[in-house]
Amino acid sequence: MKRFLRQGAMIVACLLSALLNAQDKSGIKFGKITVADFHTASPAIDSSSNAVILADVGSSKIDGNNKGFFSLIHTQTRRIKVLNKKGFDAADVSIVLYSSGSDEEKLTECKAITYNLDNGEVKQTKLDAKNIFKEKADKNILVRKFTFPNVKEGSILEYTYTIESDFLSHLRSWEFQGTSWPRVYSQYTVRIPQFFTYVFLSQGYFKLQHENKSNFKSYNVTETNGTQATERYSLSGYENENTWIARDVPALKEEPYTSTMNNHISKIDFQLKQIQFPNNPPRDYMDNWAKAAETLLKREDFGVEITRPNNWLSSDVNKIIEGAAGNAEKAKRIYAFVRDNFTATYHSGVYMSDNTTLKDIFRKKSGNAGEINLLLIAMLRQAGITADPVLISTRGHGWAHPLYPLMTKYNLTICYTQIDNKDIFLDATGPKMGFGRLSTECYNGPGFVVKTAPGKISLEADSLRESKTTLLFVMNDDKNGMKGAFTTSPGYYESSGLRQRLVKESLEDLTKETIKRYSFPVKITNASIDSLDKYDYPVQVKYNMQFDFEDQGMVYLNPMFSEATTKNPFSSAERQYPVEMPFKIAEMYILNMDIPKGYKVEELPKSTRVKLNDNEGIFEYLISATDQKIMLNSRIDIKKANFTPEDYQTLRDFFGYIVKKQAEQIVFKKIN
Repeated sequence: MKRFLRQGAMIVACLLSALLNAQDKSGIKFGKITVADFHTASPAIDSSSNAVILADVGSSKIDGNNKGFFSLIHTQTRRIKVLNKKGFDAADVSIVLYSSGSDEEKLTECKAITYNLDNGEVKQTKLDAKNIFKEKADKNILVRKFTFPNVKEGSILEYTYTIESDFLSHLRSWEFQGTSWPRVYSQYTVRIPQFFTYVFLSQGYFKLQHENKSNFKSYNVTETNGTQATERYSLSGYENENTWIARDVPALKEEPYTSTMNNHISKIDFQLKQIQFPNNPPRDYMDNWAKAAETLLKREDFGVEITRPNNWLSSDVNKIIEGAAGNAEKAKRIYAFVRDNFTATYHSGVYMSDNTTLKDIFRKKSGNAGEINLLLIAMLRQAGITADPVLISTRGHGWAHPLYPLMTKYNLTICYTQIDNKDIFLDATGPKMGFGRLSTECYNGPGFVVKTAPGKISLEADSLRESKTTLLFVMNDDKNGMKGAFTTSPGYYESSGLRQRLVKESLEDLTKETIKRYSFPVKITNASIDSLDKYDYPVQVKYNMQFDFEDQGMVYLNPMFSEATTKNPFSSAERQYPVEMPFKIAEMYILNMDIPKGYKVEELPKSTRVKLNDNEGIFEYLISATDQKIMLNSRIDIKKANFTPEDYQTLRDFFGYIVKKQAEQIVFKKIN
């Protein structure tokens, strides 16, 4: 780095006074709390708020250090008011620090004060520095933790700290919104010298105030070389300053059909792209896809494990595929072997753990999800089948960036193979999952195929369609009661859920739960579930039912029986972020029912057909009756999985109509 600074430095003998950095616009000064601060009001605070962030002010800058280069300096001051006892968890603070080898980020000037009103006077309780604890989360993460003292309902908690970091690729992100507490004021300022290029990645639906300007500045760098004289360098250039401000930001409430709230809160991230000093070529820090793949394939904890011969697998693989006809059968056998004999200790993972090899995973029959899938790839390759790793981000982890190969955005390695010109994706850590089936968690957009000529794929929820068909035949029995035959073929993922439940529950348990879904007493017999062990296919649930028909003048019966949609999943009046269903929905319910003996139909629900946004979905409720029979066909078909916030009200009304319609009843009148 010294060479870059020597060549790039513009030695300044006489410098004009540098422009002062802009002061933060919050007016917040640590330790300055008044009685008025205890009475802050904001439209973002509602009845569900247990605490509120009164102010959150941060800054990050890059400046010369005494190690011959530059460092990141990050500061944050946060002020929180505890509204009730449920907000006491705001008193627990964790500050995350990055480490690599013997180098680690340094936490300095960490102070915290609890303020309480006592007879109209502000009283302080300061945190003792010895109560700040250090914890090693993993090989790269250190956590400093503390808890505010003397916390009560109505307390204001304020802390401030500075982090000094030599890891220029770890420019701190900033959240302007959270899911726990509203924020009255949030401000983040970032100052970057012109020699450093970062990519700004912003997200969220809350509009931020953004200001930017450039200041001409001198940067001083010193380096001590043991007993030699200290060398000093000075570079001058423009410093780009960006400030983002948000006011009165409500907490973002989690709604049904949400992948992860981390995708939707308002925040900004930074990725170091390039460093270039004057008179020097640029040094790239953000790889393109080809370079990223090359780097991954050379990693000992990733590519090296699957590219080496791995002949130690030969005997076991040959036994597994013995007698198999073609690559498709070989691949299915190897996949089933890994799925049924290995246990995922952690349901995510991209790389091998420290000091762990595929031999270790094979011997222990367990590992994180990435390790098990890397073993699957190695075994497929040993059988002569082309297989490559794919990096994806699961729904709960957040979106991977489609334009940049940002490794931190991925959290799972799965397997990709192509057999008979068909793309097949495999995750051997999904118990009881069929060949070529992935959990819905995997369908979260971009994936990165890691090979010499890398590729990009996209696993979209819109590519999945969960189809369910239910048939119910209800007939008069010989004892003035009713009997029926129920058959349902759930979609693949509902079937998978049933298989998982039956590992811990019995069929009798499921039958008892089914009985509770009926609004009147019913007896269920001969319950069965077919195809439980055929993981490539959905199951089929069957049972016989019997119930007494009430002997009254008027009887009301819902023809949907136990299959009605009883609750609108979209209860909130509005929604600020997209609806993210795990798949498209296609449900068909067919009823063929005898009219009970001694009764006639007095009133029948009306048939209806309703479209969702013209062609994005349809609900049909077609019912008819003769002197002897009632026939109902109810169909819900949602033709896309993701809906924008602008579509929310229409979607909410659509499901509201379904709930209302499927609650309607047939009125039977007794014949005199």
